Amino acid sequence: MNTPHAQIPVAAVFMVEPGAYEWPAILLAASLRAFANDDVRVYAYCRAELIDQLHPATLAFCAANGVTLDEIHPAFEVVYPQGNKLFACAAPRPEPATVLFDTDMFMLQPALLSDTLQPGTVAGRPTGNWMWGRTPQDWAPAYESVGLPLPRLRMSRPDQTFTMPSMSAGYVAYMDSTFADLWCDTAIKIERRRLAKGIYPTLDQISLPIAAQRAGLRLNLIDVRWNKAGKITDQAIRQVIFYHYQKADTLLALPVKWLADRLLQEFSQWSSVEDLLAFYDREAARPATVIHNTGWRNVVEAGQLAVDIPHRQANGSRKPTP
Repeated sequence: MNTPHAQIPVAAVFMVEPGAYEWPAILLAASLRAFANDDVRVYAYCRAELIDQLHPATLAFCAANGVTLDEIHPAFEVVYPQGNKLFACAAPRPEPATVLFDTDMFMLQPALLSDTLQPGTVAGRPTGNWMWGRTPQDWAPAYESVGLPLPRLRMSRPDQTFTMPSMSAGYVAYMDSTFADLWCDTAIKIERRRLAKGIYPTLDQISLPIAAQRAGLRLNLIDVRWNKAGKITDQAIRQVIFYHYQKADTLLALPVKWLADRLLQEFSQWSSVEDLLAFYDREAARPATVIHNTGWRNVVEAGQLAVDIPHRQANGSRKPTP
């Protein structure tokens, strides 16, 4: 007998790395424990060369909360931390479904992750107007990198851009066993051929719809409430499922910050976001190859700009709108 859709085991996947990506991983995992109504198994991944620098408190939290910690070996030409999650997706797991999360987000209310899973699709929210590729023709070099013509489908945005369909890589849900390997392969081919310009830091998002086409999958553009950024109110606990805060200062100023505190109290040794931040500011290792750690721009951004033009120059992008 087939497993009912809502009972399909789901792998919740995200990155955890020393310093700036330890405390967000704890909040995300705590929120999944509280609110993910699926048969969910949580997986946190770290680059192999950094995993020994994770704090013992992070390891203890993972052990206490059933979070499987494993290493990955990204194969990008330059240090590209934003793309490591592609290799996390491609890591072997027994679950038939995967939902990938950016680490700097958390769940605000009970929901079934399986509501975003449909056979034959890859699900995610549409990209905003700052995203690479503002016209269909902008996308031609990316598709050409893997030998594909531009598909017929288009996507419109509130700022009146009319372009190829693309989705944020901050929340990606799929059930296809070949997709993750093709996503990695697509990103690597786009990077190595250098036909597309200004691909960092959004190579993960550029490669996503192209990988879906290579896998024979449809894009399922889901509601923004699954990956909401920008301004929210105290009613977000009823209107938003995942909030993508991106920065600690944003999290601290949220009208629903009390919920983050409560999640930490329930599932961790910390009593508040302030307590969590202070601990990792004081205790964590901070290798410069991890975004937002001290010196990361001199290592990560400088390496990317040595081989490519800036994203804004390629895209002519404006300030992002929520």
